[in-house]
Amino acid sequence: MNDPKPLKLEEALKEIRENVKELRRKLGLRVSLSRVLAVLSDYPCMARCLAELKPRSRDLVDHYYLERHEFVRRLLLDSLRLRLLEEGFQIPIKAENHSESGTGDIDLEYNHLGVAVSVDSFRIRLEVKGGVRFPISQLLRYLLDANAVTLCLAGKGEAVTITRSEAKPLIEHLLKIVSAKLSLLIKGDETRIPGPWCSGCPIECEHARPQKNHRPNLNDEFVAPLGNWNKAIEQAVEQVVGLIKKVENTRKKLEQKSTLAR
Repeated sequence: MNDPKPLKLEEALKEIRENVKELRRKLGLRVSLSRVLAVLSDYPCMARCLAELKPRSRDLVDHYYLERHEFVRRLLLDSLRLRLLEEGFQIPIKAENHSESGTGDIDLEYNHLGVAVSVDSFRIRLEVKGGVRFPISQLLRYLLDANAVTLCLAGKGEAVTITRSEAKPLIEHLLKIVSAKLSLLIKGDETRIPGPWCSGCPIECEHARPQKNHRPNLNDEFVAPLGNWNKAIEQAVEQVVGLIKKVENTRKKLEQKSTLAR
């Protein structure tokens, strides 16, 4: 189950890190690697990418969405920790853990130190989404730092887990694109490509459209999906515990083989 970053990912990330330094130097930006990965993954329009990487005021998120997210995250974290303790796992858990690819809602790392086998560390990131949106590009970025990502989709009442090994070809393809687009930005490419991403674009452009202010409908976005929150949390907890058990079983098998080989 041990899943170190494939060499191709490391090589791609090394190139991207160097190009981010060059982008900062050339344009005088203080942008983070995680921000570059996010922007270049989300926007095909080069002009929009450049605008998003520059400092600017951001629209405030309605307090309801912030509170919904925090409530679900707290409930998920407590539920997960208690379940892990019931299963006999003492695993450190962190919230708002900053990493190279972004900030995780909940991070945990299985460690079994002192055993000379290949399975001694396995990182899992849990991401909470209060609505029904499925953030594919964010999931792939987070797999650069974690061996597996579990999405708790509270609005849908579902959870889904994907491992880095399962997504490896797509991650490599995404990094290849990000690296190429980053090189184009450094060379001054500001090509404008109209599309759905024109909504909320800050640049002066004939295609730019103002983003509509959305106010939550509490009946539709709070009362109606309440029953889904527990379902999503329960599924997320089960998937994480199941993954930890697989890692633990693999570690035990490898330890036994190591003992027999002595």
